[in-house]
Amino acid sequence: MEDLSRFFTVIGAVFAAAKGITDQFKARWPWLGEPLDNPQAEKKRELRVIIFNATVAAILAGLASIDVFALLGLNAFAGLKASFPALYLIINMVAVGLMSTFGSPFLHEILSILIEFKENIRLHNQQATLQLLPVKKREPVVREK
Repeated sequence: MEDLSRFFTVIGAVFAAAKGITDQFKARWPWLGEPLDNPQAEKKRELRVIIFNATVAAILAGLASIDVFALLGLNAFAGLKASFPALYLIINMVAVGLMSTFGSPFLHEILSILIEFKENIRLHNQQATLQLLPVKKREPVVREK
């Protein structure tokens, strides 16, 4: 269980950093960031964003020497790591890129649901607090003419 928690912590940080870098590039590069009117062109743009984000995540994981398989407790690739470290690094980067491609949208949806749930709870608690406050009756104001 400890391996899994470390894995999600590290990969979550990599995905968040990759998303932040991708958002910065989307703001600067029109071909990557601006939505397009044509549905076909918009699908291609979205695919470019996904590929760019996965590439950034893979590069970050490679630069930070993050070993995805070791974080998951998979020692099956230990021989490959010892014999061919460059190949192992490429496989590791591809694994991070694939996880980023498929995992980021899924994690984004989960986080969106959790944030919305938290906001609904906050609003519910705020409404309950307002209902519990005593209501002071005001005396009618009589104005003299």
